[in-house]
Amino acid sequence: MLKKSDYRVVKALGHGGFGAAFLVTEIASGKQLVWKKMAIANKDDRKMATSEAEILRNNKSEFLVEYYGSFEDESEFYILMEYCNKGDLRKYINHLRQLKAIASEDMLWNIFASLTEAINSLHSKNIIHRDLKPENVFMTENIQVKLGDLGMAKVIMGTQQYQSRIGGTIQYFPPELLNEIGEGGITQTNQRPLGLMIQNKECDMFSLGVIIYESITLKHPFAGIILIII
Repeated sequence: MLKKSDYRVVKALGHGGFGAAFLVTEIASGKQLVWKKMAIANKDDRKMATSEAEILRNNKSEFLVEYYGSFEDESEFYILMEYCNKGDLRKYINHLRQLKAIASEDMLWNIFASLTEAINSLHSKNIIHRDLKPENVFMTENIQVKLGDLGMAKVIMGTQQYQSRIGGTIQYFPPELLNEIGEGGITQTNQRPLGLMIQNKECDMFSLGVIIYESITLKHPFAGIILIII
């Protein structure tokens, strides 16, 4: 049974709204892994954490960050995952900007094909990622591209499903989830009856298109537009 004392924390890798990621070393083997640590303050927190672990455990693909296990203590839930030591796609894009360079055609095809395969592996099981963005695309030592961070992922019934809480990053939302887009303006989520909103597989595909555009041009297609959820 996995436990916290089996691992030594090396450094913090990042944090988000639903947890923090750390590089850790498995003491017995010396293997480097990532653990995602999430606070469990209530039943909803635990449901979200265990849902992410279950989706990772049940969806094996060479194009998804590999899952190694999970465990919990009194107040926190931990997910152990593959460490992609070349960082995320955001880091790669920023590096190209600094060099005033562009990605090679081979690299762009690698990003596109790998993400398409990763998304298809989820969609084939009626799972939508809901938070596709460069920060959630990772690269291994041999530049294998992998999709990760399934914290917002949801299993849907049929082709679409109303969500009581919209998930994701607004800069990667498709326009049908937004009311208005304007230069320097305010954008609201498109409220459905009872405040429910549709997120479906097509939303993931739109986000993929934004990622590919950004990988090619090194800029966001909606740069300069202020997007705010109210």
